[in-house]
Amino acid sequence: MKIAIQTLGCKVNQSESASIHGVLRNNNFEVVSSADSPDVYIINTCSVTAKSDYQSRQLIRKGIKSGAKVIATGCYAQLRPGDLSGIEGLSYVIGNSDKDRLISCIKELSGPVAGKNGKKACEILVNRPDAPLSAQPYHSSRSRAFLKIQDGCNFSCSYCTVPYARGRSRSMNEEDVMSSVRDLVEQDYREIVLTGIHTGSYGLDLIPKSSLLIMVKKVVRRYPQIRIRLSSLEPQEFDMEFLSLIHDGSVCSHLHIPLQSGSDKILKAMKRGYRTDYFEQLINNIVTGCPEISIGTDLITGFPGESDKDFNETVNLISKLPLTYLHVFPYSKRPDTRAELLTDQISDKVKKERVSTLIEIGKSKLISYITGNYGKVLQVVVEGKSENGRYYKGISSNYLRVLIDSDKIMARDCLKVQVTSLTESELIAKPLK
Repeated sequence: MKIAIQTLGCKVNQSESASIHGVLRNNNFEVVSSADSPDVYIINTCSVTAKSDYQSRQLIRKGIKSGAKVIATGCYAQLRPGDLSGIEGLSYVIGNSDKDRLISCIKELSGPVAGKNGKKACEILVNRPDAPLSAQPYHSSRSRAFLKIQDGCNFSCSYCTVPYARGRSRSMNEEDVMSSVRDLVEQDYREIVLTGIHTGSYGLDLIPKSSLLIMVKKVVRRYPQIRIRLSSLEPQEFDMEFLSLIHDGSVCSHLHIPLQSGSDKILKAMKRGYRTDYFEQLINNIVTGCPEISIGTDLITGFPGESDKDFNETVNLISKLPLTYLHVFPYSKRPDTRAELLTDQISDKVKKERVSTLIEIGKSKLISYITGNYGKVLQVVVEGKSENGRYYKGISSNYLRVLIDSDKIMARDCLKVQVTSLTESELIAKPLK
């Protein structure tokens, strides 16, 4: 039986899809691309925005239309199983904590179908999304591995459904983290991205308590050949001690720290738990300690009640901060959130205009940062051949796309290169001898 996995959303979903791939391989299933006429599609859905919901439904319908049997899992499946089960031809809706039942469901699909007209009615397998974390098999063709060490969220941002989709914050125990890292090292991954829904809260629920910093120090001490990248960290959760690990090359010189708004009024309405002056000081302190670091952030614009003054405060703050890139989202009303009930919703037209303004600022910042890397030596993990076949492509420690002019390297090599020329969005470099 041939199975394809399609993934929407965050790095946590990417990590979980790679684990699903590993479990399928261990159970002797053939995992193929969507172009290879799979018998079963597994759609790992996202529900962070209304657009994510729409894209998830589209992928499900596309899989059904192809003639394959389709299983929906992930956050949309967890939050709105009834919505999905109404899609004719869908076989299973499986929640986030029930993904360990995928194998038995697939085996069931390989047997005779039941029901009217030979069609099996959609079955919903959704329990509370708070199962404990444990080490999982992992398989991916990518050069970088995504290791989920934490899941869930104890915060209560007024716009977000993640706590409902993922449950309370919980951490993988340190022994399983180290075991997972060992397995990834043995599979010859050269970079591991430590990820979670709230990665910075790692270890606070363990007995005895631990922390992300403690865990990272243990990993890099035992596996110095591995490059560690930290996924998104909340402003309140960043430990300045990470800068020493970035300086010595153990941790990538790249951070992603969400801001969401540059207006204190909107941050309070969002229930983000910090003010703009705190965020500004944090970013400036990090860049003072590591001047060449790349820092990205998330922004939501068009939140209910966001006036022109509030938006201009965001523009002014973002413009002066030493950020490298911006991920910009229009506010999306999510069911069962407090923000859904707020009055003074912003029109789609205004949201679109504000998104465009912030995207242009982000483009300018990224071009400036890329230009500043001309002539520099960067450490790069090679991902494979570029689309035109002329170069190899890779990701630098500071999260830039690099085209490597060489025919003597291979995917997953980790090497130092010197930047020799630039495009608008990429660097061109030669390996150092």
